[in-house]
Amino acid sequence: MTPAQTALWTVLGAALVISVVTDVLHHRILDIVTYPLMALALGVRLAFEGVGDLETGLVSGGVSGVGLAALLLPGALRGRMGWGDVKLMGGVGAVLGFPAVMAAAAFISLVGAFQAVVTLIWKGEVWDTLASAGRRWAVRARLMRTEKALAPQRHIPYGVAIALGTFWAMWWQHTNAG
Repeated sequence: MTPAQTALWTVLGAALVISVVTDVLHHRILDIVTYPLMALALGVRLAFEGVGDLETGLVSGGVSGVGLAALLLPGALRGRMGWGDVKLMGGVGAVLGFPAVMAAAAFISLVGAFQAVVTLIWKGEVWDTLASAGRRWAVRARLMRTEKALAPQRHIPYGVAIALGTFWAMWWQHTNAG
């Protein structure tokens, strides 16, 4: 592992820990964490690897950052995902680059799905969630005119899934390198 990669992974680890704490306690992932993470990652990639290509340098970090952030874009546009989550994913992609970003996307998705199921079970909201999904389906299928009651907004801090999935991807990349 290069010194630049070690530095980026250290900064990424700190950003992820801070983001988990602020997401769990305040339901926010801070711009003061995500923007510097992205800028630093892209700057270090440019300085140490140059413009590069899909697997190295600025291009790898930029494409990976945009690609990983784009996975959450539909949820953010619909108001079901926070923009801080999107920006944190962009920072993760910028640090990891390609192909590690592919593992991160898979691991973050797996952890996020597990986290959602555990949260619904823990809070005793499984049946409410299934009933709400059934009502939405019935409205779309035109079996019901409108949804009788809007489902309450639930906060599942996706920053936790982003952090755990990213750490899993970093471990995977480190153990499978070379």
